[in-house]
Amino acid sequence: MKTFNRIINTVVSVVFVAGLTSCSDFLKEYSQDLAKVESWRDLDEVLLGDGYMHSARVISKYSGSRPSADGASDGLDILHFMADEFDMNRTDDYNDFCGYKYTMFPFYTWQQDTGIDYKLKYSGGDAAYWNNLYKHINVCNMVIYMIDELTDDPDEEQKERVKGEAYFLRGMYYFFLANLYAPPYDPESASSAPGVPVKTSEIVEDTEFLRESLADTYRQIISDFNEAARLLEGKTAKSRYHADRTAALLMLSRVYLYMQDWDNAIDYAQQVLAINSSLQSISSVSPGESYVSISSPETIFSMGHYLIASNFSDDDWGDYEPMFYVSEYMRNLYDDDDMRAGRYIGKTHSGFYSNVFLKYYMQYPVFGGYSDVSSYCLLRTPEAYLIAAEANANKGADAPAREILGRFLSTRMSVMPDIDGMSGNALIDFIREERAREFLLEGHRWFDLRRYTVCKPYPWSKIIEHEYMYYSQSYGKDLDYIDTYRLEKNDQAYTLPIPREVREFQVSIGNNPRPARVANREVIEE
Repeated sequence: MKTFNRIINTVVSVVFVAGLTSCSDFLKEYSQDLAKVESWRDLDEVLLGDGYMHSARVISKYSGSRPSADGASDGLDILHFMADEFDMNRTDDYNDFCGYKYTMFPFYTWQQDTGIDYKLKYSGGDAAYWNNLYKHINVCNMVIYMIDELTDDPDEEQKERVKGEAYFLRGMYYFFLANLYAPPYDPESASSAPGVPVKTSEIVEDTEFLRESLADTYRQIISDFNEAARLLEGKTAKSRYHADRTAALLMLSRVYLYMQDWDNAIDYAQQVLAINSSLQSISSVSPGESYVSISSPETIFSMGHYLIASNFSDDDWGDYEPMFYVSEYMRNLYDDDDMRAGRYIGKTHSGFYSNVFLKYYMQYPVFGGYSDVSSYCLLRTPEAYLIAAEANANKGADAPAREILGRFLSTRMSVMPDIDGMSGNALIDFIREERAREFLLEGHRWFDLRRYTVCKPYPWSKIIEHEYMYYSQSYGKDLDYIDTYRLEKNDQAYTLPIPREVREFQVSIGNNPRPARVANREVIEE
């Protein structure tokens, strides 16, 4: 068992076979021992191999076998299971191609201990998310240190690019850690609230790690993204799978929005739009085509996979339903004038089932290819528009908020909604709903629900209920009973517990308060 101390300190040799069908650079094999680094190219390969998160796919490994996930160990699909964006199918659980029903049980039902399995027994495994993020951070720390040691390498521009990408990635990973394992950022309590352990040194330390304050954690995140933006200025990214200055600026805008620093959120969003304000009209994409893609003019950066989309597929014969459906709450947010209604949500490839997620098309006939964009780390220009609108509205600048919002909505609506008279809470509510519509299953929703609970001008929270189905046989249609779990308003479960395995080896880290869950059981009569 790997302890947190080993994960955060150990220098690793990186061996990775990556796959992205649209980018040949991701189809190479990298084997790089950090002790043999001689040039920026070596560190570039190390960063690509084990600094960035990797893509994955759903394939049938053997003739006639059910599809399964391949290469999915590195990701943050847990973000999709804690929010209110989809519901579990009540009819059958056959088309669970990634095995999400069982692996995601403790997150989907907000268990007090996320190492609990669907039988309510401790099985562990939840430390993988914590450990993987710190593993990536460790690689970034080593790259940042070692790039400056390459005094015999004269290519300063490429060295700065590699170093800038490492700073960007480290900032991203600490951002994820802070928004999973620390409370939402409240400016009034951030200096005393617990954040996460922060390590920026490449030096191996045999020590007990402590959690920085949430304010200090965010200061580190801001510092990393600022340094990334500085180093990446004037540099050309090798592809959209490599971070560039625009990506760093957008993340700075997002972080300041979470911190409720409205002016800085607006400033950095405007800097992004000054570089890339591209929006793609929804009408340019036919129903059944992926709207989000690496080639879209809206795409700034992506890393990771989009496996969650496969579980909204029926099988090749259409006799088994999708594992998940877009939730009724989310479906009701799209009206008839919203062109996303038929493109983000629609029918399965067989046409038998409606209200499934189609924004990233991964229906049964296209299984086998690697995801070309991510469902949890995809940066797009619409975010800059909606951050600027939300931040302006929160500071009472309703007219600028409406103007920015209108520019964005003109590419999404067949008939523009009447937003001219919107102000105050009504305008904020509309922008929040617009974020839910636009970023459906892109990894934003859970973090948004968290931060809304502590928003100073307009706090908001809601009750979420998730049903969990139990069948008499695996992958059967004989439903025995349904357990319904409930996330209350302002629930402490908006913050994950520190994984038990981590706490056992690093007692100094402590844990986060999180209430136990009691299910409401409905027995299904034959």
